[in-house]
Amino acid sequence: MSKEKKSLLVFYGITLPVSLIFELLYIFTKSDLFVSILMWVPGITGIVCSKVFFRNQGALGFKFKIKPLYIILSIVIPAIYLVLTYVLAWVVLKDPTTGIDTLPQAVLGEWGEGIPGGIYFAVSFIPFLIFSALSAAGEELGWRGFAYPVLEKEFGRVKAVLINGFIWALWHLPLILGEVYQSNVNIVYGIVSFIVLVMLVTVIYCWLRSVSGSVITAILLHAVHNELDQLYLQPLSSNEKVPYFAGEQGIFTIAVVAIIAILIIAVWKKQKRSRNTSVLPD
Repeated sequence: MSKEKKSLLVFYGITLPVSLIFELLYIFTKSDLFVSILMWVPGITGIVCSKVFFRNQGALGFKFKIKPLYIILSIVIPAIYLVLTYVLAWVVLKDPTTGIDTLPQAVLGEWGEGIPGGIYFAVSFIPFLIFSALSAAGEELGWRGFAYPVLEKEFGRVKAVLINGFIWALWHLPLILGEVYQSNVNIVYGIVSFIVLVMLVTVIYCWLRSVSGSVITAILLHAVHNELDQLYLQPLSSNEKVPYFAGEQGIFTIAVVAIIAILIIAVWKKQKRSRNTSVLPD
């Protein structure tokens, strides 16, 4: 058995069962502590596996020397597919009915009373982004930092993206089934739509990870996605049907992400692999 396959078996063999323990703990206790730990299970496992199996090979791709274009794309792409599709959902459903000035109170409770929505967004975006990145890093150091490059070397790009995305989607399912994450839609529709969205968006994550040579781009994309969706757009949505149209189970979001993924696949096919995209040298 190759070193790559051994490392993947160890990574997933530790990450998935340990994650399940903390997912169950969160489902039954609703303690945010268990979510914080859960988010870092893939990352910690990836760090350990990179040291054990690929010492001195920079397997995690934790590099800050990145072309500005890829930093910009990491921010702009999730903003496009989330903001655009939420606005479309709001137009179709004549929502939100509350107005942006209610956003601070929706997120902060009584602490947000009297704060203008525009000022709240401008002041909070960077601090929330930093907080979101610290959380997203726990996942991305595992899924895209360690696992994707090893999968790509062992199975090739297409299979690597499919495996990476499918396991990432399955990792979330206990939380959906336990109705503590993305539980505002019909359960069957919710699971199917979530898996489809995750499989599509994984193309974007893996492409940025590959062409930039750094996991930082995946962390930033994940952080912007979570921040915009969970801290701004969801709280602004008052119609209970919005999750069917926009967000991680929304049909509009799935459609726009699919278009972006198709464009990226076309670009990716034409791009020659540069030295810095091969995380695990032969």
